[in-house]
Amino acid sequence: MRSRNSLMRERREAFRDARLIVIASEGKDTERIYFKALAKEYTNLRVHVHILERSENEQNNSSPEHVLKQLNDYKSKYDLEADDELWLVVDKDRWTEAMLSHVATECSQEVAMHMALSNPCFELWLLLHMEDAASLSPEEQEQWMKNRRKSKNADPYLKVRLRQKMGSYHESSYDALTLIAHIEDAIERARALDKNPTDRWPQTLGTRVYLLAKSVINRN
Repeated sequence: MRSRNSLMRERREAFRDARLIVIASEGKDTERIYFKALAKEYTNLRVHVHILERSENEQNNSSPEHVLKQLNDYKSKYDLEADDELWLVVDKDRWTEAMLSHVATECSQEVAMHMALSNPCFELWLLLHMEDAASLSPEEQEQWMKNRRKSKNADPYLKVRLRQKMGSYHESSYDALTLIAHIEDAIERARALDKNPTDRWPQTLGTRVYLLAKSVINRN
């Protein structure tokens, strides 16, 4: 039986002219569905996207620190090329500043490592395919940022809004291609929200997922 390293070398041979983008995410399904659809829709011989799956033992461990560990484990097992990229996709809403600061510092010490954080959550990135958050009133932007539930058992505000816009949405089952048709709009809208791009992550309503999306579709 061939070793995993042997398989990796064969894969690198097959894609030796391609830049490898490895994605590990906090969410188990939502991000995976989106980026698989994006990579398929924007198939490019110069870019190969690999999305890390969580094992059954890891299903309930979604902290940014664990997502970072997934990428570090991958990096330690395989020889990466100079232009390969490792992307950490996480949300702001559930985690402390201290934890995010630690993860951001770890990422900054590796040239290949990037953190695509959404504030408050990944659903913001999905909504930007259909809505321009920058055009909302300050009160509406605050509502997006707080992302509250109407009741204990209700979904957060952005998830409800996404369902209203799409007609049907569940984090483990949705039509990502409907959104991806408007990806250029989403990128520009996210860029407009990113008022301080040198900050380690958006401190106000915003998402850095647009940087990862640009890399996947091979945009400068």
